[in-house]
Amino acid sequence: MVQVWVFTPLELVGLIVALVGLIPVLSQYKEETKWFTAGYVLLVVGMVATNIEALLLGGVLNFVEHGIGVGLAGLVFLVAAYVRRRDVIMAEGQS
Repeated sequence: MVQVWVFTPLELVGLIVALVGLIPVLSQYKEETKWFTAGYVLLVVGMVATNIEALLLGGVLNFVEHGIGVGLAGLVFLVAAYVRRRDVIMAEGQS
């Protein structure tokens, strides 16, 4: 049977949710949340790559999806959590 629709519903809905979620993330941007914002943007990049890889450059975009959209995003969220915790500890020590 010929496949007419190349996108899976889960991937398409995930992309829509990620893009809609980007609106409050970017509109509420603050200097102290820059690492969390960067991590979320990387997740969105991964979701975009997931959907485009069905059309072209499958191998390259599969790496972008997993290497950047998941792996690098995870590392950025790790940095975000570390920086936030450090800032909270420093603020508690000053009060």
